Amino acid sequence: MVVIRKKLVLESLAAKITYGKINKKNYVVVHETDNERSGADADAHARLQMNGNSRQASWHWQVDDKEAVQSFEHNWACWAAGSDKGNKEGIQVETCVNNDGNYLKAVQNTAELVAKIMKDEGIPISNVVQHNHFSAKNCPSKMRAGKVSWSQFIAMVKTASGAVQQPNPITDNNKYRVLTGTYSTIQAAENVLDVLKQRFGWVAYIEPDGKLWRVKTGTFTGADAAKAGANKIKTAKLAQVTNIVAA
Repeated sequence: MVVIRKKLVLESLAAKITYGKINKKNYVVVHETDNERSGADADAHARLQMNGNSRQASWHWQVDDKEAVQSFEHNWACWAAGSDKGNKEGIQVETCVNNDGNYLKAVQNTAELVAKIMKDEGIPISNVVQHNHFSAKNCPSKMRAGKVSWSQFIAMVKTASGAVQQPNPITDNNKYRVLTGTYSTIQAAENVLDVLKQRFGWVAYIEPDGKLWRVKTGTFTGADAAKAGANKIKTAKLAQVTNIVAA
C-alpha cells in the first residue's frame, strides 16, 4: 500500500510548462528519473517542479521507496512523453532511482500507484506503457536493462490492490530548523547550500559562526519532519553533525 500526498504546482506556473487542462487520460506513461544522486527522492522532485523547474518538462507523479507525490491533477497535459500524443493523452509517472533509496520498493510503490490511476481513470492495462513507447527514448532505463523487467512490472500492476494510504496527520505543529555543523570556508558552506536548494528543493541559508560557517534550513512542521530532514542531510554526506532547533 503506497502512501500518497499532493504537492501541486500553482496554476500560474503550470500553464507555462504544460499544454493546459486538455489531457485525454488514455494512458499511464511510466518513466524513471535517471537521477541517482543521494537525496533525489520523490519530495525533492516534487519541490523541483513546485519551485519552477529549470527544464521545460513536467510530470504528474514522482514515486520513491516511501511515497508517491502528485504535482499536477490528471487533466493537465504535462511535457514528459516526448510526443504530442503521449503528452496530451498520458498520465506521467516518474520512478525515483536515487542511490540512497530502495529501487525495488520504489518500483512496487509505482505499481500500486499505477493500479490506482487505472481504477480512477478507467485505463486498461494495455495502455500502461513505457516512455519509450512514444519517443523511443531509453526510459525507464533500469527496467529496460532488466533490473526489474517490464513484464515483471506489469505483473506487479496486475496483482496490486491500488490501495493507498494517506500520510499520518501532523500532530506537532511546532516549527523547527536544521543547522549543520560548521565549515571552515564559505565555499564549502555554499556547496552544501547549493545541494539543499537545487537538489532537495529546500529553503536554506548560510550563517557565520565566528570565523566558520554553517547552513540553516527553512522551517519544518513537527519534530519528525525535522529529524527526517536532518537524516537526509547526513545520508547525502553533506554534514557529519546536525542540530534541530526551534524556529
